[in-house]
Amino acid sequence: MTEAPKKMGRWFCAIPLNYHVDGQFWVRDGGLVCQGFRKLGIDSRFVALGPPCQREDVPLICGPLEQMSDANWWRQWNLEGVILNAWALPRYEPIARAIKTAGAKLNLALDTNGIVSPHVWPSRYLEEKYNAERDRTKWLPAGWALLKTLVAAFPARHAGTLRHLEHGDYLTVPSPLAQQRYGRFLEAMSRPDLVKRLRFVPYAATPDMIYDAAVPKQPVITAVGRWQSVQKGAPVLARVLERVLAERPGYTCRIIGGGEDCLKELIEPLDKEIRSRINILGPVNHQQLVRHYQESQISLCTSRHESFHIASGEALCCGCSVVGDIRISSMPYFASASSGALSCDLSARNMSDTLLTEMDAWGRGCRDPVQISATWTARLHPERVAAMFLNLV
Repeated sequence: MTEAPKKMGRWFCAIPLNYHVDGQFWVRDGGLVCQGFRKLGIDSRFVALGPPCQREDVPLICGPLEQMSDANWWRQWNLEGVILNAWALPRYEPIARAIKTAGAKLNLALDTNGIVSPHVWPSRYLEEKYNAERDRTKWLPAGWALLKTLVAAFPARHAGTLRHLEHGDYLTVPSPLAQQRYGRFLEAMSRPDLVKRLRFVPYAATPDMIYDAAVPKQPVITAVGRWQSVQKGAPVLARVLERVLAERPGYTCRIIGGGEDCLKELIEPLDKEIRSRINILGPVNHQQLVRHYQESQISLCTSRHESFHIASGEALCCGCSVVGDIRISSMPYFASASSGALSCDLSARNMSDTLLTEMDAWGRGCRDPVQISATWTARLHPERVAAMFLNLV
């Protein structure tokens, strides 16, 4: 049961992004935490960039960046605290400074896997930069990635980030492993004072992400992502499905998200019978996504790197188990409650072995969707996450 908040002051959630109706602001990140606060009976509003407005149909305040950077603007609201999602970027440091100057508690929510410097894991940092450059289709991505990695090795490169972090009463990261990794980054920057402010608070999933006993679980694998992105690992997904579906003829796979052309090109060479059991659905609306999770047994993540992978969190709330690469910081957390299996790396061979193992766990009755859902809704539903923020203060 969610504990009643110890403090009942006003809390805002803020993000320096332009608000637009179809931007999914209310189904993730600060928008969900704002709803969680309100469900706990706390006066909360979501603050974003946009034409100045204060809406009543949704708890939204918009304004220019200058407004967000004005301590007097924050002071007028008599806030107890603010959850700021600004990625600790130096250009948004004035927002953090203004909030603190206004006298509010400040929680800096960091969207990170903890590998923010080559000091934490040099080869992994370089790999992530390389994948990011490939997604940007820059000329010579390996060269750009190496250059950025070398620059990031100098502590001076992170001075602006550290100035931003200094304003936070707490620095929250979305997984326990990310907390350890980010702590090593701060230690490498000779900032043990900031290490003491690090806390773990996961991202929230929408409250309609639940197990439904009226929707039978089926032998279905679901994979969700932006498949045109190098980061999401579409080639690995295709190779894993080729082997796994050949060995488990009773299973099908539903692939959800953009990048259908990329997926079709990768699936086309596969055996016709296997192709018939791979459904490329493209983007789906939120209600359809919930239904797909509720019908599926396993959520498969083939991403090369993630800060949290909200699709896995959503699937867990709907009673799925998860399969992914153990090097992704959130995956050990997601599999920690008899709720998944982890591959030692992202190779198609090891990912296939892990997925087959997880299928066997379902076949032996070792996965209970009711219990999986109960565990993860208690951890990830908005009011639970909001309560975790409140319990820090």
